[in-house]
Amino acid sequence: MGSVSPFWVYLIQVLLVIHVLATGRNRYWILLLIFVPLIGGLAYLVMEVLPELTGSIRGQRARRGFATMVNPSGQLKRLADAWEQTPNADNARHYGTALLDAGRFEEAETIVDQALSGLFSTEPSLMSIKARLRFERDDAAGAVKVLESLQRANPEFRSPDGHLLLARALADAGEVSRSLEEYRSVVSYYPGVEARYRYAMALDEANRSDEARLELEQILQDARLAPAHFRKAQAKWLGKVRAALK
Repeated sequence: MGSVSPFWVYLIQVLLVIHVLATGRNRYWILLLIFVPLIGGLAYLVMEVLPELTGSIRGQRARRGFATMVNPSGQLKRLADAWEQTPNADNARHYGTALLDAGRFEEAETIVDQALSGLFSTEPSLMSIKARLRFERDDAAGAVKVLESLQRANPEFRSPDGHLLLARALADAGEVSRSLEEYRSVVSYYPGVEARYRYAMALDEANRSDEARLELEQILQDARLAPAHFRKAQAKWLGKVRAALK
């Protein structure tokens, strides 16, 4: 397999520099593109171009993930500065999530609690983060309580991740029957394999091993019929399914 011609590398970098200038991006990208062409180009595509093209939540997550991987402390500082300058619900959500992902739970909860006030006292995305914080801090019952409050205050709000968290938290809180009921509900619309895998593991924990095995086998059967990009995206969870069947 031949290497990429330097001509094409330089041409792509020139086009990316033009894109930086034309769209008003931060000028530091130009330095990165010039002095670290391949890595800089990849970083620019992942963090700036792809999320713009897709406009998707997944694209935005990819951007945040790449930025955190490249410069985790710098990303946190930018989010902290944005929160201090404009302490609104949106900035609290971004900053709180980043702190949670970094394992800085107390700081994350402080930010979220400050934002959950006044008109935003029942803001669903912030309440979801608060529930995640409770769950990560081994307070499953507390997570259930927050999620139930979220449902009462926002009956139209629908979040696959939040629904899955509720099922997991109920299981950890010892409410097995309710947990299985929520698992059965969330697997019907959750994107990807994780919810079905966790449902199978919950069935096994409830001494329903035959049902658990059938669910795991069905996951693999469905994956074989799914497009290749789905199997690639779900490789982590499909690997867990195969391991559970051994």
